[in-house]
Amino acid sequence: MTYSIVARDEETGCLGVAVQSGVLAIGTRVADARAGVGAVVAQAGSELTWRTMLLDLMASGMTAAQAVAAVATLPGAEESQFAAVGVDGDAAAHTGPGCIPEAGHATRGPVSAQANMMAAPTVWQAMLAASSPAPFAERLVAALAAAEREGGDVRGPQSAALLVVGPTPGAHPTGYPDDPVVDLRVDDSRDPVGDLARLLRTARAHRHLIRAHMTDDPDELRAAVALAPDDPTALRAAGITLALRGFTAEARPLLARALDLEPRIARWARVSAERAMAEGNPHAATLLGWL
Repeated sequence: MTYSIVARDEETGCLGVAVQSGVLAIGTRVADARAGVGAVVAQAGSELTWRTMLLDLMASGMTAAQAVAAVATLPGAEESQFAAVGVDGDAAAHTGPGCIPEAGHATRGPVSAQANMMAAPTVWQAMLAASSPAPFAERLVAALAAAEREGGDVRGPQSAALLVVGPTPGAHPTGYPDDPVVDLRVDDSRDPVGDLARLLRTARAHRHLIRAHMTDDPDELRAAVALAPDDPTALRAAGITLALRGFTAEARPLLARALDLEPRIARWARVSAERAMAEGNPHAATLLGWL
């Protein structure tokens, strides 16, 4: 009833998992990853606790293959499917003979694609064969899209999720321990993979907003809008900030679009303009005049 991919990016060392299924909120039930340890999925008839078990076994020093082999001895493994990849070595997977067909998996180096209850037996190989020059998270989503092109879940799609963590705890630029690089879910949709791709673009845009705040670089605001031209948050931040820096011709259509999408932004824009005016910003009156 689910297809997924687990992988390690050999360039960055990041670990990731992406999944799609014909049930509600699959991201809360199948996928997990731990910075500096690995990425796993436990689907079909798997117990929810097997995700943590696989990660704990790898954290204790087992390879992905050893962890998968250990879990494969548990009662119920015959009707279950699970996979793992660690910070080094190859990925590994198990497809029990009792999984509902079409079911199977394919591995290649630090990547494993697995699927059960599929419309065609070509799904998992198509995921493994999907290639793209895009960043790691986008490649994981591209693998899901490849599965959909092969027919995907025999019942149709409903939910999808994407989780990427760093090669070591705290490796993410925010500096927080185990902070995920990407953690997105689409819980109920007729096009969960398409929606997941859109959310990933929006997430990238919001990272530009964070960097704009940290670096005071207006080009980061422009990059955010370029990635998510219909996202009210990106438009709001770029419109207000660029206006207060004197880029009024550029800022006004951005803020106008933001207000079309979410009229309540006007209140925040007014607060920002009044605060800037009190601080002596020469462009604040222009912004206030637009409101």
